[in-house]
Amino acid sequence: MQTKNMQNSKKNYLIAAIVLALAVLLTVVPFVSAAAATTLSPTTAAAGDTVTVTGTGFGASKAVGIGVGAEVVVTGEVHNIPSPAGTGPFTAIMNHYPIKPGSFSFHCTVSSDSSVVESDYTDNGDGTLTSSSTYALNPFVNYVTGAFGRSTSSAWDGYTVVFTANYTYYSYNVTPAAGITTTGAGGFSASIVVPAVAAGTYNVTALDTSGNKFTAPLTVTAVVPEGTTIGIVLVASIVAAVAGTRYLRKRPTA
Repeated sequence: MQTKNMQNSKKNYLIAAIVLALAVLLTVVPFVSAAAATTLSPTTAAAGDTVTVTGTGFGASKAVGIGVGAEVVVTGEVHNIPSPAGTGPFTAIMNHYPIKPGSFSFHCTVSSDSSVVESDYTDNGDGTLTSSSTYALNPFVNYVTGAFGRSTSSAWDGYTVVFTANYTYYSYNVTPAAGITTTGAGGFSASIVVPAVAAGTYNVTALDTSGNKFTAPLTVTAVVPEGTTIGIVLVASIVAAVAGTRYLRKRPTA
């Protein structure tokens, strides 16, 4: 009887373990989603070469920006809004873009001869901003074009308005001049030109206006100087080899 009870206990423990594992699996699975991804073709190129960037898992019908290189932090970039009138929207353009989603914030100062009203705006990482102002309407940021701003519930005629921005951008903007827009399925394919950089490995970051982004490595090789043909390179190699051989032959024996 004791052996049978032990067997039943082991069976119950096993069933409980299976149920617990299934519960954990069901809890985790609903939160798993397809992440944005990009591929480069080729993955190795020289400065000035063309590379095809293919993306999947981005937002549907969204503009896409592509940056190359390290992240660069900007603080206190001042933008004056000239002759503000009406309720907006009032828009400024960052000096550099595309920018890293989630890295943006700006301070707004609205002043007159008798008053100064200030407010702050923080990037939510999805193209929207959280505001400290009860008068701000529809604050926004565009990671691809660098545009940002807000509207207001009361007219700004005659006021002085200054936006001060903080953000992170990528060293080189290689977004094609014609622009990139994803398909309804969130995919895109675009050609970029490798910027004039030294040989090494650089990050290529693609991002859309909703904050989806992905980074892939690109190896940049040294460029053969213009006017140097394959024949010249080959002759130079042969000359170097012959010179080395003659040197070895002339070396005195020990």
